[in-house]
Amino acid sequence: MNWVAHRDSRSLFERAWLHGIGSGIITPENQEVISREGTRAIRKIASVLGSENLRADLERAMRSMLGLVNLHLEKVSQGDIRLAARSIADNGLLFHTRGASNDIKRILATRDGLELEDIDPEQKQQYEEAVVSSWAQYSFADFMQQYEDAERVRRRRDAAAAISQALQGDAPDTDFEPEQIIMTALLIMVYTRKMTWIANQQGLEKLIDAIRKSPRKLAAPPEGLPDRYRTIIEAVWAERAPALKAVIVDSATPLHVLVAGDPSVNRLHELLVMPENALADVDDHDDRTTSHWRKLTGGTSDEARLLVIMLQGVLELTDKPPFSQRTAKRLLDTVLIKRPDDRLIADWLEANAPHQNQSGLFELWNDFWDERESTLHEDAGSDDYQSFATTWLPMQAPRKKPAAKA
Repeated sequence: MNWVAHRDSRSLFERAWLHGIGSGIITPENQEVISREGTRAIRKIASVLGSENLRADLERAMRSMLGLVNLHLEKVSQGDIRLAARSIADNGLLFHTRGASNDIKRILATRDGLELEDIDPEQKQQYEEAVVSSWAQYSFADFMQQYEDAERVRRRRDAAAAISQALQGDAPDTDFEPEQIIMTALLIMVYTRKMTWIANQQGLEKLIDAIRKSPRKLAAPPEGLPDRYRTIIEAVWAERAPALKAVIVDSATPLHVLVAGDPSVNRLHELLVMPENALADVDDHDDRTTSHWRKLTGGTSDEARLLVIMLQGVLELTDKPPFSQRTAKRLLDTVLIKRPDDRLIADWLEANAPHQNQSGLFELWNDFWDERESTLHEDAGSDDYQSFATTWLPMQAPRKKPAAKA
């Protein structure tokens, strides 16, 4: 199969090929070497696509090879036919197929948050298949758009790494977008005295509160930025500062909801690095919660008291724990006799509890009402009430009987 005869007549490669032969840039010796390289490249690509022995795969491979050559040739010559012809003569075809392939794989690695040198064999195989099966058919304009977008991400990632080193403490995971890392670091520089990464929700709460109190500081990024990345960092500030002002300063959202609200509706999760705070249980009430929740709960981790706090919030329960047996039975026979609509507790939790605590608290609420309904039925006796109240509510300690006189 003469692959040279199957060139796309509109491609830069064909025009450069004809110009190179006509002008003598591409010599007969060059043509012979290039033809052998082309045949090898086609068979290698065909083996990735399917089989190097099937004509259909060889024809697809030929189109892929020419597509890759054209993409890289356009990139290195900027569309200049003479420069393209000279590059073909000096470098051959494999230089261009490999160049395009490496550029594409670097784009794919960047999308996956990786360095090309760090991809594993399975990813490498996936990338190579994508290169020859789809990317080789891209127009040069589409390819360059993807290439420039990836380079922009890489530069911003490098800038994020550089500014991370300016702060003490554990830097954020690379799972965060570079813009989130850059903007969070800049806000720490502007609004806090300690050049330290925020480690918990208390720290984030203080930062957001400081921004609300001094929004004028959002007008400009801090001084002392790394010179190499200054333009990139300033661009991120210009993009993100107005959005942060809208979310933090211009919004009536309570501070504790901004800090610990539902990530699916909380835009801060899109704009900043949020500290690690995924709590599995409701009994972890330390520095990873909000001041609002600490004030509301008194910092308690006792499930019975947390339940009463929810009952007070949803049902406006006024009795204060610990309860006597008489008070507990009265509550269970009146205020706590019918399960309220689940939407009420969901709304209360959304308005008051840190998001990471809400599922555990909702489960506690459900368990209480489920057992209330199954245990305290119409024929329940006083022992049932006493047992249930002791299990679920903060109860007064039983009075000690006076010692018998001798």
